[in-house]
Amino acid sequence: MQTTRVILLRHGECEGGNILRGQIDVALTEQGKRQMQSVLCGLKSPGSTPDVVLSSPLIRCANLAEEFALTQGSPYAVEAAFKELNFGDWDGQTFDVLYQSHAAALDAYWANPWLAAPPNGESMQDFEARIERAWQAMFEQHQGKQILLVTHGGVMRHLMAKALGVKQAAGFYTSLQLPYAAKAEIDVLHDENGQQFLTLHWGK
Repeated sequence: MQTTRVILLRHGECEGGNILRGQIDVALTEQGKRQMQSVLCGLKSPGSTPDVVLSSPLIRCANLAEEFALTQGSPYAVEAAFKELNFGDWDGQTFDVLYQSHAAALDAYWANPWLAAPPNGESMQDFEARIERAWQAMFEQHQGKQILLVTHGGVMRHLMAKALGVKQAAGFYTSLQLPYAAKAEIDVLHDENGQQFLTLHWGK
């Protein structure tokens, strides 16, 4: 039996204001940088430092993740599959503008995002399958280690739902509040048959 600890960290506040922020590549605000640095500072103490740092390639995650890894001497890698969901034509637009022209479609999407993808975007099924493949690939390389994964709210919500054994629950995406720079931890126990048993630590 072997245990892997995955520390999930959401990026901080971003530039652009109140927009639907999927794969549009926007930088952190100064406040967002401080939010992440505050959490990362807590990972510098003995026993808390990750063995490896992984990050979404989007700059709101990658810039500070790489900087942290360099200062700690931890191996660092960008993992493209841990990007946020691609909202297609909706990506990067303000919610005010979206609701002026796409209110019905947006309401239907939030109610059950598995029924229809955003126009020219990624379906929820494809998004979750992408995260699942990346999750398994991560353990092929880093099983038994303490991993810091700097990523996005949608990715974290899916992995938290996975840890709790919940599938296709819209509330995880619409009602689970994840503030900027939110941190959660998932312990993964691997047995001799390759099965994984997940425990979620939230609010530490």
